[in-house]
Amino acid sequence: MADTLELMDAFMGPATPEAIEQVRNVDRAAMTARLRELSLGPEVVQELSAQWDETRRSPRWSSLLAALCLLVERDRGHIDAPIPIWRDLDEYGSSARLLYYYLFALQGEKLHAHHRDHGVPDDVSHATFAALERHGETHRIKFGTTGVDAGWWMMPILRGEMLQVGSLKFHLVHLEVGSLAPRPWLDATAVGEHGEGFRPGDLSLGVHIPARIDLTPAVLDATFARAREVLPLVWPSSTRRLATCQSWMLDDRLIAALGEDSNIVRFQRRFELIEPYADDINTVRYFVFGRNSGDVADLRATSRVQRVVLDVLQSGGSWHSRTGWLTFDAATS
Repeated sequence: MADTLELMDAFMGPATPEAIEQVRNVDRAAMTARLRELSLGPEVVQELSAQWDETRRSPRWSSLLAALCLLVERDRGHIDAPIPIWRDLDEYGSSARLLYYYLFALQGEKLHAHHRDHGVPDDVSHATFAALERHGETHRIKFGTTGVDAGWWMMPILRGEMLQVGSLKFHLVHLEVGSLAPRPWLDATAVGEHGEGFRPGDLSLGVHIPARIDLTPAVLDATFARAREVLPLVWPSSTRRLATCQSWMLDDRLIAALGEDSNIVRFQRRFELIEPYADDINTVRYFVFGRNSGDVADLRATSRVQRVVLDVLQSGGSWHSRTGWLTFDAATS
């Protein structure tokens, strides 16, 4: 497996001396103040604050942080810019494990300004910033340490192209263009039948499901209602029609296994599922069991959903990661 730091360096290139100096010039008191603005728990702030001087004085970590800041600032507002999906950095020590917290602290004020410039309501902005601590909570559940699970996920948030509204995250994306655009997508015949809004390159919204979120129908109804109220103002478009979702939750075998009263099944029913699906054991293992790797034989089911997934995997089958779409904007028909 390729070294993650080497992949990051190759993708971003070296940081400028000016950017590195800006990182190093943020002293402990200033970093602590920025961290407190992110509504993190006091113990998390204390740990991050205690580690900061070592991080900023390290040539390795200060230069990597500076390169990440430059990347975020360069790509903010450019939704087609690639989003690199890197493995987390826990294996490289404390500064690496905490790196995405520091990145968020260094970029938080600029993200707030971007939200204000685009008319993002305060409640939506606050919920979006809270994604950092949600990913931090996931890391603590998995490993018992402070860190940011799937830290690369902070990149589209900090770039300003992903917002949390209610229970869900919404991501502005061009179909079949962006790194997180739905793949597979409709074939050319279906695209031709549906027309504008379904074509490759058309603007759309990706729907992402945060961990430990409320998926009850009433909450999701309120989420989509609020999103339809807010997002056309923040991201106006006269041609966008769709919101799409790619998820292990859209495997239609869950319908028979969980029944129509299941919140997951009710969520799935909101979408028109498309063919083909992708077989993806790693994704379902990660999201359902919190495991990046390892043998299926080592997995243990403690919930009904885990039992359903594990039965499929232990029988030698693969989980189906499906793509679905629903009508979001009514500007065209």
